[in-house]
Amino acid sequence: MVSLSEITSDADRFAAQLAARLAGEEENRCQGMPSDGDSQVGYEAMGAAGWIGLHWPEELGGRGLDPLLTLAAEERFGYHWLPLSGYLLSVKTIGNALIDHASDELQQRLLPEIAAGRLVFCQGFSEPEAGSDLAALRTTARRDGDRFVVSGHKIWTSSAQIADWIYLAVRTDPDASRPHRGVSVLVAEMSSPGIEVREIETVGGGVLNEVFLDDVSVPTDQLVGDENGGWRVLMATLDHERVTSEKVGIVLRVLDDLEEAGAPGLELRRLRGEAEAARLLGRRAVSLISAGRPAAAAAAMAKLSMSALGKRTADAGTRLLGPRALVENGPEAIGEGRLAGLTRGTAGSSIAGGASEIQKRVIARQGLGCAA
Repeated sequence: MVSLSEITSDADRFAAQLAARLAGEEENRCQGMPSDGDSQVGYEAMGAAGWIGLHWPEELGGRGLDPLLTLAAEERFGYHWLPLSGYLLSVKTIGNALIDHASDELQQRLLPEIAAGRLVFCQGFSEPEAGSDLAALRTTARRDGDRFVVSGHKIWTSSAQIADWIYLAVRTDPDASRPHRGVSVLVAEMSSPGIEVREIETVGGGVLNEVFLDDVSVPTDQLVGDENGGWRVLMATLDHERVTSEKVGIVLRVLDDLEEAGAPGLELRRLRGEAEAARLLGRRAVSLISAGRPAAAAAAMAKLSMSALGKRTADAGTRLLGPRALVENGPEAIGEGRLAGLTRGTAGSSIAGGASEIQKRVIARQGLGCAA
């Protein structure tokens, strides 16, 4: 049996070596936090070395380990600032959701390829009129015999420029009595006729994407979960996404950078204590998910705690070290620009993956039993 200390040590060693190997990839230099960065070389290396799907069943390409060991490894990946966007989407979020909700045939088709680092997913949820209010989505999927015909427009789609497949939230029943009751989840190949990706350059130097779907044909056997029962699948998918263990590693790395730069120790110790609390919240959420128990409130707590902690850490660095905190390159940069990257990245971290206000509402309603 693999222990926590063993997996942490092995992940630390692997991540340090891979970070050194990827250091020359210019496109990752200004990506901000690791969750913003994409590297096909890095993703393939993770698969080849057996770091994808640690807790997945062996017959699906995993290693059958405890899910908490996966969290420990992801934390070290974040600490070493690996570009993780493709991993977080394909593995942590969508791969885990496929294990929970996809048919056996679809799992056998997709998961071993993901585990090997050969298949990258992007996630088609947000739309111009449906962000935090996902039930307002307008992308339609009309059943036509043994296929769905999908048309719509997705936005802020990370990793779409390199993805092989897309995980789509679609409306299959426009006449449903309540909006969320007519939603389904499909997976489609990005090479399908009718799919167009347009890149959106970000201020930091990376890209987000729009995805346009024009009468895209998707076989019905690529439905995840039940037709018109996709809301439950989507909410469970978001539970996986919101446990951002890699961000615990990110914060701990920046705190080490701040200590090395001479920041006062008392405040750093307080922030390290908050990081430990965030780590425990993530472990609690994953334990609930693994046990098949309701985890929405716990996952929202984990996500909210890390969004707030990331911002507090960045703010502390700016306040304690002044303008140096915003330097990306050169001898004045803190932690080779990691503090500046965190400062830039936290601006969106309270929105991406579910706005902090939504997380508070989930905690209130599902964790505390408050009225809507």
